[in-house]
Amino acid sequence: MRSDPEVLLQLRAVEVAYDAGLPEKNLALRGVSFDLHHADRLGLMGRAGSGKTTLLHVCARLVEANAGSVHAPQQREPSLVFQFPEHQLFAETVAEDVGYGLRQGGVAPGEIRTRVEQALEDVGLAAAEFAARPPFHLSGGEKRRVALAGALAQQRGLVLLDEPTLGLDAEGIERLRAILERMHARGVAYCVASHDADFVAATCTRLVVLDAGRVVFQGPTEEFWGDPQLVETCGVRLPRTAALAQTLRGYGVLGLPPQPDLRRIAAALLALWHRPGAHS
Repeated sequence: MRSDPEVLLQLRAVEVAYDAGLPEKNLALRGVSFDLHHADRLGLMGRAGSGKTTLLHVCARLVEANAGSVHAPQQREPSLVFQFPEHQLFAETVAEDVGYGLRQGGVAPGEIRTRVEQALEDVGLAAAEFAARPPFHLSGGEKRRVALAGALAQQRGLVLLDEPTLGLDAEGIERLRAILERMHARGVAYCVASHDADFVAATCTRLVVLDAGRVVFQGPTEEFWGDPQLVETCGVRLPRTAALAQTLRGYGVLGLPPQPDLRRIAAALLALWHRPGAHS
Protein backbone atom coordinates (compact mmCIF):
# COMPACT_ATOMS: atom_id res chain seq x y z
CA MET A 1 0.00 0.00 0.00
CA ARG A 2 1.27 3.47 -0.83
CA SER A 3 1.61 6.15 1.85
CA ASP A 4 0.08 9.05 -0.10
CA PRO A 5 -1.01 11.61 2.56
CA GLU A 6 -4.00 12.51 0.41
CA VAL A 7 -5.42 8.97 0.61
CA LEU A 8 -7.75 8.40 3.56
CA LEU A 9 -9.03 4.93 2.71
CA GLN A 10 -7.96 2.24 0.24
CA LEU A 11 -10.04 -0.76 -0.77
CA ARG A 12 -8.45 -3.49 -2.85
CA ALA A 13 -10.35 -6.48 -4.30
CA VAL A 14 -12.81 -6.47 -1.39
CA GLU A 15 -15.22 -9.40 -1.28
CA VAL A 16 -18.02 -9.88 1.24
CA ALA A 17 -19.95 -13.13 1.28
CA TYR A 18 -23.02 -13.84 3.38
CA ASP A 19 -23.49 -17.52 4.23
CA ALA A 20 -19.76 -17.97 3.51
CA GLY A 21 -18.73 -21.60 3.43
CA LEU A 22 -22.06 -22.80 2.09
CA PRO A 23 -22.51 -24.01 -1.51
CA GLU A 24 -24.97 -21.19 -2.21
CA LYS A 25 -23.05 -18.35 -0.54
CA ASN A 26 -24.34 -14.87 -1.39
CA LEU A 27 -21.68 -12.44 -2.59
CA ALA A 28 -22.63 -8.93 -1.56
CA LEU A 29 -19.38 -7.36 -2.81
CA ARG A 30 -17.21 -8.76 -5.60
CA GLY A 31 -13.65 -7.45 -6.01
CA VAL A 32 -14.37 -3.83 -5.08
CA SER A 33 -11.35 -1.51 -5.38
CA PHE A 34 -11.16 2.28 -5.07
CA ASP A 35 -9.54 5.06 -3.00
CA LEU A 36 -11.08 7.85 -0.94
CA HIS A 37 -8.97 10.99 -0.83
CA HIS A 38 -8.66 14.10 1.30
CA ALA A 39 -11.64 16.43 0.72
CA ASP A 40 -13.24 13.93 -1.68
CA ARG A 41 -16.93 14.37 -2.50
CA LEU A 42 -17.87 10.86 -3.53
CA GLY A 43 -21.29 9.53 -4.46
CA LEU A 44 -21.99 5.82 -4.10
CA MET A 45 -24.87 4.71 -6.32
CA GLY A 46 -26.53 1.59 -7.71
CA ARG A 47 -29.88 -0.16 -7.74
CA ALA A 48 -31.39 -1.54 -4.52
CA GLY A 49 -29.38 -4.55 -3.37
CA SER A 50 -26.25 -3.57 -5.30
CA GLY A 51 -24.12 -3.53 -2.14
CA LYS A 52 -23.96 0.17 -1.19
CA THR A 53 -24.77 -0.21 2.51
CA THR A 54 -22.54 -3.27 2.85
CA LEU A 55 -19.69 -1.30 1.29
CA LEU A 56 -20.14 1.57 3.74
CA HIS A 57 -20.14 -0.89 6.63
CA VAL A 58 -16.91 -2.42 5.32
CA CYS A 59 -15.35 1.06 5.10
CA ALA A 60 -16.40 1.73 8.71
CA ARG A 61 -15.07 -1.69 9.87
CA LEU A 62 -18.52 -2.84 10.95
CA VAL A 63 -18.40 -5.70 8.43
CA GLU A 64 -15.22 -7.68 7.83
CA ALA A 65 -14.24 -8.46 4.26
CA ASN A 66 -13.92 -12.16 3.39
CA ALA A 67 -11.21 -11.31 0.88
CA GLY A 68 -9.21 -8.28 -0.17
CA SER A 69 -8.07 -5.44 2.07
CA VAL A 70 -9.27 -2.18 3.63
CA HIS A 71 -6.51 0.19 4.69
CA ALA A 72 -6.52 3.64 6.28
CA PRO A 73 -3.00 5.02 5.60
CA GLN A 74 -3.43 7.79 8.18
CA GLN A 75 -4.65 5.29 10.81
CA ARG A 76 -7.90 7.21 11.31
CA GLU A 77 -11.15 5.40 10.73
CA PRO A 78 -14.13 7.20 9.15
CA SER A 79 -17.34 8.22 10.89
CA LEU A 80 -20.54 6.55 9.70
CA VAL A 81 -24.02 8.11 9.73
CA PHE A 82 -26.57 5.31 9.39
CA GLN A 83 -29.91 5.40 7.61
CA PHE A 84 -32.48 7.24 9.78
CA PRO A 85 -29.83 8.10 12.41
CA GLU A 86 -32.42 10.03 14.42
CA HIS A 87 -33.76 6.66 15.61
CA GLN A 88 -30.46 5.97 17.37
CA LEU A 89 -30.45 8.94 19.75
CA PHE A 90 -30.55 7.84 23.37
CA ALA A 91 -28.99 10.36 25.80
CA GLU A 92 -30.91 12.72 28.07
CA THR A 93 -29.61 15.86 26.35
CA VAL A 94 -28.41 16.81 22.90
CA ALA A 95 -24.93 17.64 24.22
CA GLU A 96 -24.60 14.25 25.90
CA ASP A 97 -25.64 12.46 22.73
CA VAL A 98 -23.26 14.41 20.48
CA GLY A 99 -20.39 13.92 22.92
CA TYR A 100 -20.98 10.24 23.67
CA GLY A 101 -18.31 8.89 21.34
CA LEU A 102 -15.77 11.40 22.63
CA ARG A 103 -16.38 10.39 26.24
CA GLN A 104 -15.95 6.75 25.33
CA GLY A 105 -12.68 7.66 23.61
CA GLY A 106 -11.30 9.34 26.73
CA VAL A 107 -11.33 12.90 25.40
CA ALA A 108 -10.95 15.53 28.12
CA PRO A 109 -14.21 17.19 29.28
CA GLY A 110 -13.17 20.69 28.16
CA GLU A 111 -12.28 19.41 24.70
CA ILE A 112 -15.57 17.53 24.51
CA ARG A 113 -17.51 20.70 25.31
CA THR A 114 -15.64 22.64 22.63
CA ARG A 115 -16.14 19.96 19.98
CA VAL A 116 -19.83 19.48 20.80
CA GLU A 117 -20.52 23.20 20.54
CA GLN A 118 -18.65 23.45 17.24
CA ALA A 119 -20.41 20.40 15.79
CA LEU A 120 -23.83 21.76 16.73
CA GLU A 121 -22.97 25.08 15.11
CA ASP A 122 -21.82 23.24 11.99
CA VAL A 123 -25.23 21.57 11.59
CA GLY A 124 -27.13 24.80 12.27
CA LEU A 125 -28.22 24.05 15.84
CA ALA A 126 -26.98 26.79 18.19
CA ALA A 127 -25.49 25.16 21.28
CA ALA A 128 -27.00 27.81 23.55
CA GLU A 129 -30.47 26.79 22.37
CA PHE A 130 -30.15 23.06 21.77
CA ALA A 131 -27.34 21.59 23.90
CA ALA A 132 -29.44 21.11 27.06
CA ARG A 133 -32.64 19.98 25.32
CA PRO A 134 -33.79 16.35 25.27
CA PRO A 135 -33.22 15.09 21.72
CA PHE A 136 -36.57 13.26 21.73
CA HIS A 137 -38.45 16.59 21.81
CA LEU A 138 -36.89 17.83 18.58
CA SER A 139 -38.33 17.66 15.09
CA GLY A 140 -37.30 14.82 12.80
CA GLY A 141 -34.94 17.04 10.83
CA GLU A 142 -33.37 18.45 13.99
CA LYS A 143 -32.82 14.93 15.35
CA ARG A 144 -31.03 13.96 12.16
CA ARG A 145 -28.79 17.00 12.45
CA VAL A 146 -27.96 16.04 16.04
CA ALA A 147 -26.93 12.59 14.84
CA LEU A 148 -24.74 14.16 12.14
CA ALA A 149 -23.21 16.48 14.75
CA GLY A 150 -22.18 13.37 16.70
CA ALA A 151 -20.19 12.21 13.68
CA LEU A 152 -18.66 15.65 13.08
CA ALA A 153 -17.58 15.96 16.72
CA GLN A 154 -15.21 13.04 16.13
CA GLN A 155 -13.26 15.40 13.81
CA ARG A 156 -12.29 12.63 11.44
CA GLY A 157 -11.23 13.32 7.89
CA LEU A 158 -13.92 11.15 6.29
CA VAL A 159 -17.66 10.91 6.95
CA LEU A 160 -19.80 8.17 5.40
CA LEU A 161 -23.53 8.80 4.99
CA ASP A 162 -26.06 6.08 4.13
CA GLU A 163 -29.17 7.39 2.30
CA PRO A 164 -29.06 10.71 4.19
CA THR A 165 -32.02 12.29 2.36
CA LEU A 166 -34.55 9.53 3.18
CA GLY A 167 -37.58 11.05 4.88
CA LEU A 168 -36.35 14.64 4.53
CA ASP A 169 -38.46 17.37 2.96
CA ALA A 170 -37.02 19.87 0.47
CA GLU A 171 -35.92 22.24 3.24
CA GLY A 172 -34.20 19.43 5.13
CA ILE A 173 -32.37 18.29 2.00
CA GLU A 174 -31.16 21.82 1.32
CA ARG A 175 -29.93 22.12 4.93
CA LEU A 176 -28.04 18.85 4.54
CA ARG A 177 -26.48 20.05 1.29
CA ALA A 178 -25.28 23.22 3.03
CA ILE A 179 -23.80 21.15 5.89
CA LEU A 180 -21.83 19.04 3.43
CA GLU A 181 -20.55 22.18 1.73
CA ARG A 182 -19.28 23.50 5.08
CA MET A 183 -17.64 20.15 5.79
CA HIS A 184 -15.90 20.17 2.43
CA ALA A 185 -14.72 23.76 2.94
CA ARG A 186 -12.93 22.57 6.10
CA GLY A 187 -11.23 19.74 4.21
CA VAL A 188 -13.51 16.92 5.37
CA ALA A 189 -14.14 14.20 2.79
CA TYR A 190 -17.52 12.51 2.52
CA CYS A 191 -19.05 9.53 0.78
CA VAL A 192 -22.81 9.61 0.19
CA ALA A 193 -24.61 6.36 -0.61
CA SER A 194 -27.94 7.36 -2.10
CA HIS A 195 -30.64 6.66 -4.66
CA ASP A 196 -31.31 10.42 -4.81
CA ALA A 197 -29.62 11.36 -8.08
CA ASP A 198 -30.48 15.05 -7.69
CA PHE A 199 -28.81 15.24 -4.27
CA VAL A 200 -25.76 13.31 -5.46
CA ALA A 201 -25.47 15.58 -8.51
CA ALA A 202 -25.62 18.65 -6.26
CA THR A 203 -23.11 17.45 -3.66
CA CYS A 204 -20.67 15.02 -5.31
CA THR A 205 -18.01 15.39 -7.98
CA ARG A 206 -17.01 11.73 -8.28
CA LEU A 207 -19.02 8.51 -8.44
CA VAL A 208 -18.57 4.85 -7.67
CA VAL A 209 -21.48 2.86 -9.10
CA LEU A 210 -22.20 -0.71 -8.03
CA ASP A 211 -24.21 -3.40 -9.76
CA ALA A 212 -24.61 -6.83 -8.14
CA GLY A 213 -21.69 -6.07 -5.84
CA ARG A 214 -19.26 -5.07 -8.59
CA VAL A 215 -17.92 -1.63 -9.46
CA VAL A 216 -19.27 -0.87 -12.93
CA PHE A 217 -18.21 2.78 -13.02
CA GLN A 218 -15.90 5.09 -11.13
CA GLY A 219 -14.98 8.55 -12.27
CA PRO A 220 -16.29 12.13 -12.58
CA THR A 221 -20.04 12.59 -12.18
CA GLU A 222 -20.40 14.34 -15.55
CA GLU A 223 -18.83 11.37 -17.32
CA PHE A 224 -21.48 9.07 -15.86
CA TRP A 225 -24.43 11.38 -16.44
CA GLY A 226 -23.16 11.88 -19.99
CA ASP A 227 -23.84 8.21 -20.81
CA PRO A 228 -27.62 7.76 -20.36
CA GLN A 229 -27.48 4.16 -21.60
CA LEU A 230 -24.95 3.25 -18.87
CA VAL A 231 -27.04 5.10 -16.27
CA GLU A 232 -30.12 3.07 -17.24
CA THR A 233 -28.18 -0.20 -17.32
CA CYS A 234 -26.96 0.43 -13.77
CA GLY A 235 -30.51 0.99 -12.50
CA VAL A 236 -29.82 4.64 -11.67
CA ARG A 237 -31.97 7.53 -12.82
CA LEU A 238 -30.57 10.72 -14.30
CA PRO A 239 -30.73 13.90 -12.20
CA ARG A 240 -33.66 16.00 -13.31
CA THR A 241 -31.45 18.67 -14.89
CA ALA A 242 -29.47 16.03 -16.80
CA ALA A 243 -32.70 14.40 -18.02
CA LEU A 244 -34.04 17.79 -19.10
CA ALA A 245 -30.79 18.54 -20.93
CA GLN A 246 -31.04 15.21 -22.74
CA THR A 247 -34.60 16.02 -23.86
CA LEU A 248 -33.63 19.52 -24.99
CA ARG A 249 -30.75 18.19 -27.08
CA GLY A 250 -33.34 16.18 -28.98
CA TYR A 251 -35.03 19.46 -29.87
CA GLY A 252 -31.79 21.01 -31.12
CA VAL A 253 -30.70 22.89 -28.01
CA LEU A 254 -26.91 22.96 -28.22
CA GLY A 255 -24.09 23.59 -25.75
CA LEU A 256 -25.49 21.80 -22.71
CA PRO A 257 -23.05 19.75 -20.61
CA PRO A 258 -24.14 16.35 -19.21
CA GLN A 259 -24.96 17.86 -15.81
CA PRO A 260 -26.06 21.48 -16.31
CA ASP A 261 -27.55 23.72 -13.68
CA LEU A 262 -30.79 25.59 -14.32
CA ARG A 263 -28.99 28.81 -15.25
CA ARG A 264 -27.06 26.98 -17.97
CA ILE A 265 -30.29 25.48 -19.29
CA ALA A 266 -31.99 28.88 -19.31
CA ALA A 267 -29.04 30.42 -21.17
CA ALA A 268 -29.14 27.67 -23.80
CA LEU A 269 -32.88 28.15 -24.32
CA LEU A 270 -32.40 31.90 -24.62
CA ALA A 271 -29.69 31.37 -27.23
CA LEU A 272 -32.05 29.09 -29.15
CA TRP A 273 -34.76 31.72 -28.99
CA HIS A 274 -32.46 34.30 -30.57
CA ARG A 275 -31.09 31.94 -33.21
CA PRO A 276 -31.81 33.19 -36.76
CA GLY A 277 -34.92 31.54 -38.14
CA ALA A 278 -36.01 30.26 -34.72
CA HIS A 279 -39.44 31.85 -35.08
CA SER A 280 -40.07 31.11 -38.76
